[in-house]
Amino acid sequence: MNYKNEEFELIDEIIDIGYMAEDIVATDLTGKELVIKKASPNRMIQVFLSFPNFEDFKEEIIAFDEFMNEAKVEIFTYLLFAKKIDFDYKFKKIIPVFDTNEEYGNMYGTKIVSGILENCLTKALFLVGKDGAIYHIDMPEDLSKPLDMNRIRIELNKVYQSYTGVGCHG
Repeated sequence: MNYKNEEFELIDEIIDIGYMAEDIVATDLTGKELVIKKASPNRMIQVFLSFPNFEDFKEEIIAFDEFMNEAKVEIFTYLLFAKKIDFDYKFKKIIPVFDTNEEYGNMYGTKIVSGILENCLTKALFLVGKDGAIYHIDMPEDLSKPLDMNRIRIELNKVYQSYTGVGCHG
């Protein structure tokens, strides 16, 4: 992977499409621990979004917040950073949390282990369905490349229509 002409590596672990998401413990803006469950209790779609920092990716993060704010259905969107930071922006839909226990970085394969961004989280998006399965991953090799919003829109629509919560026996 690379950013600003510097190569870096991620931790060896990675979770893939089709697997169940993992529960993670993160810290919210007030410093309180928050358990983010693989399947939300109210059967909502979830998005786990991470970036190395806020300042370098501010425009993309704010645009994603606006995008999620326009969604017609409730989607829980968690924005994860490796350590606590302060924001000069008030989020509309995104819930900022911090991976202080390194669970997200280690279990989802987003922890950067070399280079100037070492111990940060890479730019990544995991789309978790109502059933807790991972339906889509967007993790650009080049961090200066934006997330593919057209593909994310398509995948969100697919996930929304894919699970009714009824099961095979009606």
